[in-house]
Amino acid sequence: MMAIFVTIVTAMLFLGPVLWRVRLDQRRAEADVVGAEIRAAANRRLRGESFLSVHVTAPALWRAGRIVLSVPSGHESLVETAWPAIVSRVPAGYELVLGASEARPAVAPNAADARILRRAA
Repeated sequence: MMAIFVTIVTAMLFLGPVLWRVRLDQRRAEADVVGAEIRAAANRRLRGESFLSVHVTAPALWRAGRIVLSVPSGHESLVETAWPAIVSRVPAGYELVLGASEARPAVAPNAADARILRRAA
């Protein structure tokens, strides 16, 4: 009886992590399929590739999956145009998030503000 118990515990020590990894890989594959469908729908709606970026995170036991749409500043109209095609393809168990980026002006360093770096001996 003890030998059977030890065999089962030993098998679970090896099979448990392997089965867990297989399940995580299946979830990631499902998220990749969702991401491909969203990208394809957006590309069809926008009639080609664009600045619209789609990032999909697989769902976990304690949280829903996440689809993040982001565009550079000034191209928000791409999301508005592709929105109807994207929303219709979001599966249950996923949340749709719009990522906003701030417009940062390019600042060139002034000669007066530049630090002078000394040479090391």
